[in-house]
Amino acid sequence: MPDIDWPLLLLCLAGSVTVGLLVFHLTAAFYFVRYYRRRGDAPAAWKIQERRWLKPGQHRAAAVRSSLNLTLGGLVSGALIYAVTQGMPTPLYFSVSDYGWTYTLLSIPLLLVLNDAGAYYAHRLMHTRRLYRRFHLVHHKYVATSPYVAIAVHPVELLVQQAASFLPLFVIPLHPSVIGVVLIYTLMFNVIDHSGVRLTSRLPWQGPSMFHDDHHAHFHVNFGQHLMLWDRLHGTLRRSDRSYGEAVFGGQGQVTPPQQSGAVFTGYR
Repeated sequence: MPDIDWPLLLLCLAGSVTVGLLVFHLTAAFYFVRYYRRRGDAPAAWKIQERRWLKPGQHRAAAVRSSLNLTLGGLVSGALIYAVTQGMPTPLYFSVSDYGWTYTLLSIPLLLVLNDAGAYYAHRLMHTRRLYRRFHLVHHKYVATSPYVAIAVHPVELLVQQAASFLPLFVIPLHPSVIGVVLIYTLMFNVIDHSGVRLTSRLPWQGPSMFHDDHHAHFHVNFGQHLMLWDRLHGTLRRSDRSYGEAVFGGQGQVTPPQQSGAVFTGYR
């Protein structure tokens, strides 16, 4: 068994944990202060679920759980980084000249699409009856979302999602900077999508925050992370002629007779 380079290992672990916590808390604090603190008396102007609010204790609990999960995820990521430095075989490359700038830049959207697919299928797996009740229900206790809810999940679910996001790293050549950009982007928009604030993005592939907020409000629907592509392909995008609820599994809802439907939802675009 090779000797462990403890200073390098600790640097990898501490660096990975610190970056994750900083990105999460800076992003979450920005939206929480801007909307919940400064505009909390006028929710109709910005809040998606303006009549639903988390209690102060739930905000704190979500922030603590998210921080613990990010620490766990950072330790796993840091250990992986260390293993790569010690020669663990992967298709990663460290010089852009190995594949050229064109491939390196194109690998950013490629990794984003692959990560989005992994997130969709891992998330949908968590919405099967047994796994939902055993693990994912922890996250869905937050029906009204807030920025600090983003990573407030069961640690088993966190590891499943992390495994899905790491899988491409062992399959296709990627530069570490590409991985860093995509992972930071994903974390930031995960916080934004859980903010509970009515937001849209100038990025054409990024869905509005209402897309994921509806996942919390209606439960087994809208499983995607950024693109909404996989929900469209599998018919799990929320529809105005369907009814949803915590007991309606499958992602496609129940058909609502026209005379009973009061839905005004017309889509996200």
